[in-house]
Amino acid sequence: MRKTLITNGFVITMDRSRTTFSKGQVLIGDDKVLAVGHDLPTDGAEVVDAQGGIVMPGFVDNHRHMWQTNLRAMLADWTLHEYMRGIRFSISPVLVPDDIGAANYVGALEALNAGVTTVFDYSHSNNSPDHATAGVEALQRSGMRAVYGYGLVPAPVDHPAFQTVDDRIKDAHRIQDELLPSSDALVTMGMALTETGLIPWSSSVKEITAALEMGVPQSIHNNNYFGVTVSQGVEPMHHAGLLHESQIHVHCNTSTPDQFRMLADAGCTVVSTPDTEIQMGMGHPVFNEAKKYGIRSTVGCDIITLNGGDIVGQLRLGLQDARVRVNDTFNARKEMPLTLDTSSMDALAWGTINGAEALGLGSVTGSLEPGKQADVIIIGGDEPNMWPINEEPGMVVFHSHPADVRTVYVGGNLVKKDGRLVGVDYGATRAMAEASRDRIMDEVMRTTGVVLPPEDGMSLISVEETAVANMSK
Repeated sequence: MRKTLITNGFVITMDRSRTTFSKGQVLIGDDKVLAVGHDLPTDGAEVVDAQGGIVMPGFVDNHRHMWQTNLRAMLADWTLHEYMRGIRFSISPVLVPDDIGAANYVGALEALNAGVTTVFDYSHSNNSPDHATAGVEALQRSGMRAVYGYGLVPAPVDHPAFQTVDDRIKDAHRIQDELLPSSDALVTMGMALTETGLIPWSSSVKEITAALEMGVPQSIHNNNYFGVTVSQGVEPMHHAGLLHESQIHVHCNTSTPDQFRMLADAGCTVVSTPDTEIQMGMGHPVFNEAKKYGIRSTVGCDIITLNGGDIVGQLRLGLQDARVRVNDTFNARKEMPLTLDTSSMDALAWGTINGAEALGLGSVTGSLEPGKQADVIIIGGDEPNMWPINEEPGMVVFHSHPADVRTVYVGGNLVKKDGRLVGVDYGATRAMAEASRDRIMDEVMRTTGVVLPPEDGMSLISVEETAVANMSK
C-alpha cells in the first residue's frame, strides 16, 4: 500500500460532529483516508508537512456549466434575460464538440486549482452525440471527480441532431452504457433536465422518469425566473409525484413557503449560486429558506461566463447575504443582532459534505473520515493574506483564495503540488482555450452579426405563450 501522512495542519474534517484537530494528521493509503487525528503511524509513509496550514476535504461544486469556461467574463454585466438569449439561444448553437472538450478540460483544471475536487457538470449544450462524448472524455482526462449531468435541453438550431426527447434520452443511455458504466469511477453519470415550460410537460415527465429509472443524480433549474412561466416547475412536479431525493433543484429563488415544504418533504436538495442570482435578477440565494424548512443547502459557481471557479468566493458571498437578510430584520426594528444565525462552518458544509450527499457521494467524499476517498486539500500560508493562519473555519471562507490552495489530492492521486497543477501543459492548454474562444466568436459574428441579439428575437418573453401552452401538453 502506498501511504502518505499529512502532518502539522489544522484539520477540518467536516464529519457529522464537525471535528477539528490542532496540528493534526491525515493518513492516506492508496486512494482512501485511513485515519485522522494525532500520533498516527509513520511507518512506510511519505510525510507531507502542512507547515501549519489548513487540511480539509476537497470542495464539492453542485452546479457548474463547464462548457462555458472559454467565454469567461462575457456576462459580467448581463441579466438573466440577456444570458438566455445571448448564451442559450445564440452562442450555444454554434458550439462544436471540440469547444465542449476544451472548455470542460480547462474548467476542470480551474476547479482543481481552486481546491474543488468534485463538480456536477450541468452540460446543457449537447447539440449532438459527439458534443456529449467530448464533454465526458475531457472530464476523465482531467483527473477530477465529477458527475456528468447529461443535458437533455433541445438545441435551438434549424436541423437538430436529436429530433425528440426520446432521441436525447437514448443518447444519455449511450453515454452511461459506453463511457460511464461504473458508479465507482471518478466520473459518473447524472442528468441535467430541461427547464419546465421550454418543452411540453409530457416531455418533462419523460426526462424526469428516465433519470429516476437510470438511478442517477438529476438536476434542474427551478423556480428562478420572476414573471414568466418557464422554470416554475416545483409545484407541477409535486402534483405529478415526480419530486425525489435524488434531485438537485437549482436556484429556487421564487419559491413560496408551500413549495419549499414540497421540496423538503420529498428530500430534495437546493443549490444556490450567489454571484449569478444576486446579479442577474433572480433575487437572494435561499440558504435561509432551506435552513428554515430543513432542506439540504449546497453551492455552485454556475456560469463561468460571469464569475470564476473559486467556490470559496460563492461561500463567502452566500454566507454574508444570508446574514444580512437576518440582520435587516433587526435593523428594521432599530435594533442590532446579538448573535449570527449562520456560521463559517455552516458555509463550509454547503461546499463539502452537503454537496457530496446531494450527489449520492456522501460515503465517498465530502469529509475526511476513514474509508472515504482521499479527496484532500492543503491550504497554505505562503502569502500575506494568510499570515498568521489561525485555527478558525473563517480562515478558509474569508481569507483564502485559489492561490492559497497548495496541494490537492483526488482519490489519493496528487493533482496539485506546491501551488502548481501536476502533469498539465499550461501553454498548450491555454492556447487550446483561446483557439476555441476565437472560433466561437468568429462563428457567432458570421451567423448573427451580434453577440447579444435584441429582445425581440428568441427570449424568455417571446417564448411565454409557448411556455404556457407547453405546460398543458
